[in-house]
Amino acid sequence: MASPDVVTGGVAGEFRQAAGVTGTTRQGAYNEAIVNDAGYGRYFEACRYNRLFSSMVKTVTVAATHNSPIAAATATPVLGLYNPISSGKAVVIQRIACSTVSGTPAGGQFIVNAMVVTTPTTQTVTGSIFSNLLSNSTVSPQGSVCKTYNNAALTGIVPTASNEIDIIGAATAAAAAGNGGSGLTGEDVGGRWIVPPSVLIAIMAGTGAGTTWIVNAAWSWVEVDWPL
Repeated sequence: MASPDVVTGGVAGEFRQAAGVTGTTRQGAYNEAIVNDAGYGRYFEACRYNRLFSSMVKTVTVAATHNSPIAAATATPVLGLYNPISSGKAVVIQRIACSTVSGTPAGGQFIVNAMVVTTPTTQTVTGSIFSNLLSNSTVSPQGSVCKTYNNAALTGIVPTASNEIDIIGAATAAAAAGNGGSGLTGEDVGGRWIVPPSVLIAIMAGTGAGTTWIVNAAWSWVEVDWPL
């Protein structure tokens, strides 16, 4: 009985294979094999090559300036991440986590905002970026090309309006105890948002200040070569 052809390489891009037909493996634009989650886990390759980064913020007291959408240069992201126009990288969001620590939310959604920036903010970079490859002992941003504006007003930014693109978790307009207590709302977003150079992505919160509404938030992303 003849043996099927042995293919040592893969085929880039998406294709469909009929049942019972000898096929080939798939690979991506970076020559990576495309497989189901297995082995060391889905983030292993990005982490080992120092492409996976994280940033977080704690105990933010939500004010009207944190509300969604961004509508003025006084807007203050809970988490803000800017990919500079000359970075040569695209940012691919992997995971977002938000939590209500205490207080009473006002329109308790955490909403992802994004906009193409024509004039960057003059605000000082606020917040740290850390590589998920934990052997990296340098100071923030540990190899990331991005700039963080966590709980910092976007002074001088143009434009001053953003698009609301998704909701990440929510709490009803009731005290934290009425929402099952304080806790974490996290989601593995699986790279469904790509942030090209010159784009700001931000987590904004609610539709009002609430009553001493205090939140934590964090996210992780991969940086890959641009253009894709």
